[in-house]
Amino acid sequence: MLKFFSRQEKTRNFILLAFVVFMVLSLVLFFRPNDSALSAGLTRSEETAAKVSGEYITVGELARQKEVYSRQSRGPSFPTKTLLNSLIGNRIARVESKRLGLRASDAEVAAAIRKQFKPTDGKPFDQAQYEINASEQEGSVAAFEERVRDDLSAMKLRAFLTAGITISEEEMLSDFKRKNIKFDLSYVSVNTADLAQSITPSDQELRDYFEKNKAAYYISSPQKKIRYVFVSTARIGEKLTISDEELKGEYDKLPADKKIVGVMGQEIVLRIPSPAQDADVYAKAVALRDRLTKEG
Repeated sequence: MLKFFSRQEKTRNFILLAFVVFMVLSLVLFFRPNDSALSAGLTRSEETAAKVSGEYITVGELARQKEVYSRQSRGPSFPTKTLLNSLIGNRIARVESKRLGLRASDAEVAAAIRKQFKPTDGKPFDQAQYEINASEQEGSVAAFEERVRDDLSAMKLRAFLTAGITISEEEMLSDFKRKNIKFDLSYVSVNTADLAQSITPSDQELRDYFEKNKAAYYISSPQKKIRYVFVSTARIGEKLTISDEELKGEYDKLPADKKIVGVMGQEIVLRIPSPAQDADVYAKAVALRDRLTKEG
């Protein structure tokens, strides 16, 4: 076989080249990094995920928080956006507590840590075990203690903001009822048309109901005002005879200004084009007056 490949040099080189290409493609297409390796890389990342007033949130901090919540819940991991919003709220509380002078002191942080990691069997505080637990949760002891300081500072800030709020007993009772009282609602759908057809009261029942509820049907004030003229249809088309006495009586009832006979008249207007023609127009008006007076 070796002698064969040594004699077929070109074939040997081609087979070696094909084998190398196959191995490279296999590594490129089928190699997938271990999830734990990816996770470990993310937890050490210093890349900035968010910035709040000069306070940075790194990708590593976000990844560590996600791991902690996943271990505590023992279920599906928390949404990254939810955890990021929580860290942003944490940074806002940190900035405000610094501004208002409410930042937790070293003594307060130490007391909170000793209380949290106090052994249940009465043994003294184990510093080495504490550092192991802190590093597992936050990546380092300093990061863990900073988170504890943030939590204590946020509690101080919340107490400061709510110190001036007074809630009355009635408001507390109303809020409790709103959140805790439940109703069981039962209803029946009624078709009014079908219901009306199924009810057939007698005239006596209707009369009795009206007598009992007469006040509800009483109209105490006028609803409409009607003006009307009575016309006897039996006398329509008849020729009425009116005597002179009846006409004179109706005439005498009229007021004095209604008894004056009207006169039809007509007005003639002569326009004066210019002041120089005033005399001519006046002479024409006098002539018209004389003519009308004479001829009527």
